[in-house]
Amino acid sequence: MSNNYNEIVVIDLEATCWSTPEETALNVSEIIEIGVCILDVITGEIKNQKGLIIQPRESKISPFCVELTGITQDMVDSGMKFDEAIKVLKKEYGVSRRMMGAWGNYDQNMLLKECARCDIKSPFGPTYLNISAIATLKLKANRRLGVSEALEMFGLKFEGRQHRGVDDAFNTARLLREILK
Repeated sequence: MSNNYNEIVVIDLEATCWSTPEETALNVSEIIEIGVCILDVITGEIKNQKGLIIQPRESKISPFCVELTGITQDMVDSGMKFDEAIKVLKKEYGVSRRMMGAWGNYDQNMLLKECARCDIKSPFGPTYLNISAIATLKLKANRRLGVSEALEMFGLKFEGRQHRGVDDAFNTARLLREILK
């Protein structure tokens, strides 16, 4: 199957997190949501927006994590396993044949780390876009911007809840669409 460079898969991850460095050191940070959508570069349409809720293998959802993301222990308990989420990314989003992008490098690094931890061959294609770096250049900012701040500089408002992967991915795709205009 050939590569499709007319569509970019935009992702945003949420992972288990804790309020203090001590708690963080005692726990394993695991992906609990993969927010994903596709930006059609030709039409500007953002489609197939989805939040894949994932069961962590070792960690539990802390009160801090619930407050930050809105993702609860009950939600992840009824979520899918990480390998099932990877199958969705491959089948429904074609991640091996499309460019993939996210806000910064964390998401790509965390996905690769989680694939290695779960003994899953990385399904991701060779092209990764750091949309934060591209936005910094486009906006001529002298520092790294957050998604909300970059949206405001384009005259847009954040839609949805911050720190929910599904909403962060959608807003990141909106930013990329503005950058590509």
